[in-house]
Amino acid sequence: MRKCIIALIAVCFLLMPIFTAYADLLIEPENDFYAQHRNQIIYLGRSFLANGANGFTTVKKEPGSKNEIAKLHNGEVTYVQYSCLFNGEFWGILTHVGTSSNGKTGWVRLDEMLVLYDYVAFEEDHFNEIYYYNGDYNEIQENRSAIAWPWPGADAPLWTFEDLDMNSFRASYAYKDNEGREWGFVTYLFGSRNVWFCLSDPLNRDMPVFNPAPEPSVWESETVHIDIRQQIDTQEKESLMLLIIIVLIVALVIGTAVLIKVFLKKDKTAGSERR
Repeated sequence: MRKCIIALIAVCFLLMPIFTAYADLLIEPENDFYAQHRNQIIYLGRSFLANGANGFTTVKKEPGSKNEIAKLHNGEVTYVQYSCLFNGEFWGILTHVGTSSNGKTGWVRLDEMLVLYDYVAFEEDHFNEIYYYNGDYNEIQENRSAIAWPWPGADAPLWTFEDLDMNSFRASYAYKDNEGREWGFVTYLFGSRNVWFCLSDPLNRDMPVFNPAPEPSVWESETVHIDIRQQIDTQEKESLMLLIIIVLIVALVIGTAVLIKVFLKKDKTAGSERR
């Protein structure tokens, strides 16, 4: 019986990775500099506006290189997936530079770019008002639909999710606006990353604009954004560990009860045969 219990515990631990799997997987770019300096590179995932002194921003093969692969004209919007501090300068990698680069990846100096207001900027502006969410989704669950927003109070919504599978819907943290509406931030949902939902009024497309996007601004390092993510990750890990412990205890209790029942049945059967 002891061996069976040990085997049951082992099976429970083998199932633990299921709870820690993440749907939001990040694809790393095929770039030599990125591969060589992976430990110094952080995920950025933000949109930028070219703002070079000469009317354009130069895209280089790698940070500090003289090898130019393309130019971004001022006002052109591009997506920077990762950033790196190299020789005292912040650089960002572009995975889709444009036709002039034949689809190659390239690096730009981020001081020649302006960052567009987004969910990261909202987190920085409202850092002390954001909290870990552990509530329900009753308003969304009722209709199984919800409108996604780039951030609470944005100029316009993004799109509407229909026929939501509520098993896949989970807000990492939340924010409550001045009118008492509660908003939830979802890191990944059916191919969409980093979007907000109004948990109190999920289908209201005519939400008043109370936090319009300001003009693009100079980018600074992601210290506040990283801090809040670390804080949320710690809380999530603690909650996840508690869930795993509860699951293991329940599985162990049920398994032990089943094994005891089986062994008692065998003992009774053996006793009857001896008589």
